[in-house]
Amino acid sequence: MQWAKIIIEGDALSIIKKCKMNSYDRSMIGALIYDIHQIMTKSSNISFEYIPREGNSLAHSLADETSKRKDEIYLIGGVPEYAEHLKDRDKEDGMD
Repeated sequence: MQWAKIIIEGDALSIIKKCKMNSYDRSMIGALIYDIHQIMTKSSNISFEYIPREGNSLAHSLADETSKRKDEIYLIGGVPEYAEHLKDRDKEDGMD
C-alpha cells in the first residue's frame, strides 16, 4: 500500500529513540533496529513517535486480543468488532 505518511507510535521510549537514531545498535534487539533502518532507507515517509501507555490502551488491547486469535486481522479503516467498545470508551475518555 502507498500511504502519504506512516507514523509508528509506541510506549517504549528507548525503542522509539533507537528507531529514530541513525547509528548501529549493539543491544539485543540491534538486528531488528537494523532491519527497521533498512526499511526506512526505502521510504522517507516513516516516523516514530512516543506515546505514553495511558494513551495507548486501544492499541495494547488490540495487540493482546489479536495474539489470542488464529485468524488474520487487518486494521485498515477501523477495528474488529471485539474492539469497538474499547474505541468508544477511548472517545468518551477524550483520548481520540
